[in-house]
Amino acid sequence: MFSRLVSIAFAGLALALVANAPVGAGDKGTKDDKNTHVGTLVSVKGNTFTMDVKGKEHSHTLAPTAKITGADGAEAKLSSLTKGTTIRVTTKEGDDAVATRIEVMRSEKK
Repeated sequence: MFSRLVSIAFAGLALALVANAPVGAGDKGTKDDKNTHVGTLVSVKGNTFTMDVKGKEHSHTLAPTAKITGADGAEAKLSSLTKGTTIRVTTKEGDDAVATRIEVMRSEKK
């Protein structure tokens, strides 16, 4: 009985640690990364997209190996993102025009 309680306690502790880990911990693209910024999607054309960050629009080209994740954490496509969606973009080290990761933070309500 005691060993069962200890096992449950350790499992609960492990779950709490995983649940509190920052999104993308250890990966580029965390919210504290200097190559990452959050804004609103304005438009998508092919593999290029424009976003608004604090009232300034700028464009990025999607890297061929870029990862895009939806608000639910599932893989997504650039063409499936809609105008008004809040996104976090990580750019290539040394090249702010190339996006290596897009994370949907919040989708526009339809």
